[in-house]
Amino acid sequence: MATPAVGSNPPSPIRPARPAGRLGSEEYNSGALPTAQEAAILYAANHADGAASVLKGEIKDAVGRNNKQAWLMLFDLHQVAQNRQEFDSLSMLFTVKFEQSPPVWAEGGDAANDPRRNQSRERKDFFALKPSPTGELAGEIDKLRAFAESQGTLRLDTAKVSALTPDEALQFAKVLIALRKKHMPMWFNNLDSLEKVLRAAFNERATAEQRPFWILLFEIYIVQGKMDEFEELGLEFAVAFEMSPPNWEVYVNKVAADAARATSAAKIAAAAPAGPPEAGYELKGVLSPASSNQIAELNAYASTRTEVVVDMSKVLRVEFGFTAAFFDVVKAIQLAGKRVILANLNELNAALLEAMGVNRYAILVRRKSS
Repeated sequence: MATPAVGSNPPSPIRPARPAGRLGSEEYNSGALPTAQEAAILYAANHADGAASVLKGEIKDAVGRNNKQAWLMLFDLHQVAQNRQEFDSLSMLFTVKFEQSPPVWAEGGDAANDPRRNQSRERKDFFALKPSPTGELAGEIDKLRAFAESQGTLRLDTAKVSALTPDEALQFAKVLIALRKKHMPMWFNNLDSLEKVLRAAFNERATAEQRPFWILLFEIYIVQGKMDEFEELGLEFAVAFEMSPPNWEVYVNKVAADAARATSAAKIAAAAPAGPPEAGYELKGVLSPASSNQIAELNAYASTRTEVVVDMSKVLRVEFGFTAAFFDVVKAIQLAGKRVILANLNELNAALLEAMGVNRYAILVRRKSS
């Protein structure tokens, strides 16, 4: 089929028997599978431990550790197994490796398919910057950077900052710049009070020693998107220091931007003429020969539509012995002249369907991983 991924591990000793006929593609051959697809097939055959072993080996490999799909599949396995400890341990490694937020743990028995996975992260990323007992901020600023990088997001409160030295201001500015350059999602509380502290540190006659306060204030305006205030400060800076101010840079908080787009879309949808929502046909549980009723209902649903959306968010697993039959169902719908979309797939099921060749007959849409 496909060549094995570089750095993939030796095949697991647990190998499910292939279903009669072919696995998806009519041109199926016995070539080695990429690691993600091998793990997906083991999981489909109800060998979750074997799948986890293959994926753990992949993310420890010198090259395989860059395979983000393997990481996300391992998150799904830990979620299905309700193994919070392994999930959290993997989250820390993922954040350091990819410099982004890991998937969100969902509580409950049906956690792997829980819609709360799509909600915002639990607010464990709050940090209140305040002076140490000796009145210094430098050590706290170091802690701030380490905390933010460990969490992957940051909600910073500066209400307790009533004074800071030029060195601390420069250190704080460098931390904010570094986090911004890493595209860290950040939210801020009480930056207005910090702005007043910085403004109070400006003397009428500017000196080189005061320049860090200006640099920090420029960065505060950037992370808040305050371009007008930034340009006004730039004019003041040019007059005070007789030199060009820093250049404006755009900072985008991807999490906040996505939420804003979702809210906007919801408002547009609410204002649109009322009509029956098209959420798609929902498949559930473990798809197997015992799922004949669901498949019959899916075919009936598809018969009246030109675009067939299938919600896969509550599909725990496609049983390996049922893969060829499921492939035939999707293929038949597509060959009837319909557009098939399998939506909200977890990484395990998505990798399995790709191994089957279902992506030749349907659009595979993964659910958001964070």
